[in-house]
Amino acid sequence: MSKTLHGTIEVTVGDDVYTMVPTLGAVRAIEAQFGGLRGASQVVSALSVDGCARIIAAGAGLSGKEGEALAEQVWQSGVLDVSVQLNAYLVALYNPRGKESGKNEAGKE
Repeated sequence: MSKTLHGTIEVTVGDDVYTMVPTLGAVRAIEAQFGGLRGASQVVSALSVDGCARIIAAGAGLSGKEGEALAEQVWQSGVLDVSVQLNAYLVALYNPRGKESGKNEAGKE
């Protein structure tokens, strides 16, 4: 069984729940914003309200006004609570296949 995209998680920000999907598009958007996944991890560790909001927007596929409103939500709900949830998502982006590798060849166990 393929383990691709195993790291889909839900991040709760106030009363809203965002489904964060580990996709290449999300990785590229995050890398463009923060200079790489390490930069994103540092932003989360630094408890950046805007940084956390941008990571959620990238992972949840939000843009425009939806994405812009996230910073206020992150701040209101507490950036510490949000940042803890985002760490699991960033780990999934580092390794989207999961802990165990899939099959060596298709159709063989």
